[in-house]
Order: sequence, then structure tokens, then C-alpha cells
Amino acid sequence: MSDITVRAVSPDQHEAVMHYFDMVAYADNPNWSKCYCAERLVDDYESRTKQQNRAFRSELILSAKANGLVAYRLGRVVGWCHAAPKTELLNVEGEKDPKVGAIVCFVVAPDQRRQGVATTLLEAALERLRKRGMTAVEAYPILGEIDPTRWSQINYVGPLSMYQKAGFEVVKTSGGSGVVRRTL
Repeated sequence: MSDITVRAVSPDQHEAVMHYFDMVAYADNPNWSKCYCAERLVDDYESRTKQQNRAFRSELILSAKANGLVAYRLGRVVGWCHAAPKTELLNVEGEKDPKVGAIVCFVVAPDQRRQGVATTLLEAALERLRKRGMTAVEAYPILGEIDPTRWSQINYVGPLSMYQKAGFEVVKTSGGSGVVRRTL
């Protein structure tokens, strides 16, 4: 039995989640520190500042409008997953079918990587999207293996192998990335 618990993000988690994004999530990758998982939610992401994205994420959480799952281990936030209906996201591949969800981001604490946090978040995301009426879900991993010893720009999408183990199939490839899909 896993000692990881997952909860949908909610206003009562605001302080813990913001601390996670501020101090833990990007501790070993400062290039990502401006994101606050806003990239798929705003059309002007490239021109936005870290402070704008932080304020945006904070407001989403406090207003109970955030789509995200938070992983906890021993009472501490150790992971985040952004999963939502495609109709609520920007910059995702393909048609925005209202019955299709998308998983676009995993951010696992540096000291918790390769310990099942992302897999547990993926399982919870599938269940949450199913409960929200989705009949299928997509994700957008890089094809090929991700080097777990090197933190790179592509790690946030999760490895293809994780999706394949969860029953996803590659439905499209373009360059080094792909679209994987699973029926719920």
C-alpha cells in the first residue's frame, strides 16, 4: 500500500500548495520557477512574469477554480498534476472535445522523484476526469526515455512508459513528442 495520498486542490490547501510552488517544486530547476502551472491557462504565458503567474495560481486556488491534484507523503506536498477537460486548457493538441480530458503537467519534489508519485497522481487524475464526465483522456509526452539523472525541460510531461503502463496508446507523433490517449 502506498503512503502517498492525493487530493484535488482546494482553498484549504492554498498555503501548502503555494509553499510547494515557491520553495520545493522547482528547487533544482529555476528555469521553471515562473510557471506556477499557468502555461496552459493563459494565452500570453511567454510575456508574463513569475509574480503574475504566482498571483494567478493563488487566485485560482483561493476561488476553488483550480484544476489540479496534490500528492502528499507524510503530510507534506510532494507532487502536483494538472489535469482538466481539454475545453478548459489552451495550447493543447487537437480538437477540444468536451468529453476529452488532458493531463499536461507533473511536478514532483526533487527528493521524491522515481518513487511512484507521478504514477499515483496519474491514477488519481484518470479517476477524477472520469468522475467529471470525460470518456477519454490525452497526454503529451516526449517519445523515448527521459534521463532520470538529468533535469530537463521535457520532464514535466511525464515519461511515455508511465502512460503506456496505464493503458495509453500513442495516437500521434510529431518530431520527438506525441499524443497518447486512453478511454476511460
